[in-house]
Amino acid sequence: MYVEAVREEAAPSKEGLVRDFMKVECRHCRAAYHLYHDGLGLTPLRDYFLRASWEISRQHPHHSPLIVLEVHSIAPASNRR
Repeated sequence: MYVEAVREEAAPSKEGLVRDFMKVECRHCRAAYHLYHDGLGLTPLRDYFLRASWEISRQHPHHSPLIVLEVHSIAPASNRR
């Protein structure tokens, strides 16, 4: 799974990511971001909205154009124990 928050005027770091329709904003200045992901369902994505909101507000007033929230490769079922 791969998730990043991308500021509205910036571009995602990878091609083929899905842009979520909801906006995440800084609570101090309303800098707006969208989450981009590699196809997560709605339930797991909910946690990333909260994490993104915290991180975006923490960066105020020096907002990054892109914040990587998760980089995790899922091992094939045969490699799991």
